[in-house]
Parts: sequence; C-alpha cells; structure tokens
Amino acid sequence: MHSGLHGRGALFDTDPPGLVARLVGLCPFQHGPTPLEYAKEPPFVVFTGGPGLGKSALLGELRAAYERHTPLALIDCEDESFAGPPAGRPDEAWSPVSQAVLAIAEQLAVPVAGAGRIAFPRLTAGLLAVAAGGWRDRDLSRIRQEAERILLLNDTGSWVAGFTGRWVGRVSTRLVDTLSGRGRVDALSGAGAPAGSSSAALPGTGSVVEPIIEATLEVFSEGVTPTHRRLRKAAAWYRDCPGAGGSPKLGLILLSGHFRAGGDSRTHAERYLVRALLADLDDAYTGAVQRAHRLGRPVVLVDNVQATAGVGLIGPVLRDRADGIADRVAFFAGLRGDGHPSLHNAARRALPEVARATGWEPGGTVSSHALLVPLPPTAKASQTPA
Repeated sequence: MHSGLHGRGALFDTDPPGLVARLVGLCPFQHGPTPLEYAKEPPFVVFTGGPGLGKSALLGELRAAYERHTPLALIDCEDESFAGPPAGRPDEAWSPVSQAVLAIAEQLAVPVAGAGRIAFPRLTAGLLAVAAGGWRDRDLSRIRQEAERILLLNDTGSWVAGFTGRWVGRVSTRLVDTLSGRGRVDALSGAGAPAGSSSAALPGTGSVVEPIIEATLEVFSEGVTPTHRRLRKAAAWYRDCPGAGGSPKLGLILLSGHFRAGGDSRTHAERYLVRALLADLDDAYTGAVQRAHRLGRPVVLVDNVQATAGVGLIGPVLRDRADGIADRVAFFAGLRGDGHPSLHNAARRALPEVARATGWEPGGTVSSHALLVPLPPTAKASQTPA
C-alpha cells in the first residue's frame, strides 16, 4: 500500500491476494490479473463503522489503486451535488439517484490503459426522457446544456477528432428545435396532442416529452455505422419495460411519467436508470475483443451510502441481482454506522475473515446479496474523517 493505511492488508494484499484483488480480478497498484473469487456475482461490499475509522480514506485508496487501469467511479452521496437540482431544473425531473447514475457514468467513461471509452446509450436515452419532463420553460440555453451533458455519454473516443462534438451539437439542436417549435407551443397551450396518442392516454406525461422522445429515437436510428447500430440496439432495449408492449417510445414515455409521479413510481423509474447503466457496462465487456482489452471488473465506489442517493443506488443493484439480472461491477461502499434497514439480511464478516476467502453466499432475500465488513480502528483512521 502507498498511503500508510496500516491494518488493511486483508483488503490490499497481493500475494496471496486480498479481498479487493479477488473481487476486481486485478492486483491493486500492480495491476496484474488475479483469479476472481466470484466469477458470476460478487458481493456488494459495504465497509461500516462510526466517524473517524477511515471509510472515506479507504475508498480513496481503492480509487488510487485502480484508476486508469479499469473503469472506475467514486461518488460521495453527501456531496452537495446530490442535495437538490441545479438552478432551473424542476424537482419533478431530477433526483439524487438520477444525478448519481449520471456522475458514475461520466467517470466510468474515462479511457483506461489498453481500452477506449465506454459509451452509455441506454442510459442516455433514459436520462433524456427524464430530463424532458422538466423542459417546459423558455430557458433553451439551460436545456441545451443539460442535453449536451447527457449526450456526451455516447462518446466512445473511437471516431476521428471532432465527430462526437458535431454529433452532440446536431442532436441537441434538434431537441431544442423540438421545444422551440411545435413541442414548446403544445406545452404552453396544453394542446396539440392528437386524440388517441400516448400523451393523451397517459395523464401527466405532457406534450413536450413525447416529441423529445420521438426526436431522440429518430437520431438514434440514423446511420449505418457500428456506432449507429449500437444506438438503435440501446433504444430498442426500452421496448421490454413493463407496459411498453414492445414499443421503445412507449417504454421511454412510461419511464418519464413514472419518474415525474414521484413515490414508488419514481423508485421504479430509478431502478431502470440503474439497470440501463449496468447494461451499457455489460456491452462494453461482451465479446472476445472487448474482454481482451478490459481485464478485471469495473469498480464503483460509493461513500456515505446511507444518504438518499446511496440507498437509491444500492437498492436496484441488489434487487436485480436477487432477480438473476447479473452485472459486471465490483461495488464497494462506505456506511456510517453498523447497519441500515435496507441491509438487514446482509452477511457480516470481520476484516481478518475476508483476507483469504469471504465464505459469502447470497440467500433468498435482496439484502443478502450484500456483505458488511466493519472497519476496526487504525493508526491513520484516527486522523481521517469517515
């Protein structure tokens, strides 16, 4: 270890490999491959403990151990960016969880050694549908900025210089034109939705959402390159949403409407955003060429997972794993305290117990797919806020 986090050898050892190496498939700092302890589903590891035990420092050490060698993201769920929507963004089109998946995808997209950028087309389509629920004013500059940030998640870095920027600019212009023309007029007047259309049939979806989704699906379907085929495949993914009846458009309209409805409906929509993020990651690791260039697993680090964004993120991951929907991510989180209601049935192991093997197996409950590891005090932890 490089930073003096003494007493953490059970996590960071390389010979024999500690917990981190066995779950990621790469040795920390050395970046040599190592066998996975769990080839199909690793536990969602949650480090627990009170303030001052070094949970944040530990997650920072994990980032230092793997950044630039495998896709990696670190978020702090108590950061102010998760406290409320940015200026001009209505509450009905923003949540801590939607912000979290956006922030995680932006970091995971950073190129790593031997592999290009990861694109997130499914997540892009879903986030655009959610954002469109708040595009009801005349602040077209803000709307363009929101759209372009989301669209940049499709940058693979594999095109000639400038292509992605031109594509993002062209698509955001089309979306804004949709608002500044028929879409915005319809939204302000409450008119324009044809009888029998999905907007008319779905209370609260609004007449702006449908034109935005239509425009998104149109630009995703244009072109014949591998990138455009990937975009079409991503858009088609939403046809399998409950109630969509095989229609990607209706699936995205339902996603947007459920998000704006709040409560359990929003939780349902957020689960699909998290699933879209993980499905896009899965694509990046599918196929012999991709696997040859991407060793180990991507790593997502979630500090202060007890906050709203963290609870809303860990819930969908554990629920999908319990339902047999696999993902390729090694999750590590920091939790203030020794437990949480959403982790009631999680297994618990002392730090020395995970040094060589966890002995973990998921049970029949959602939270059993997590593993709690209490952190004992260390020399450095007394100087490091949790």
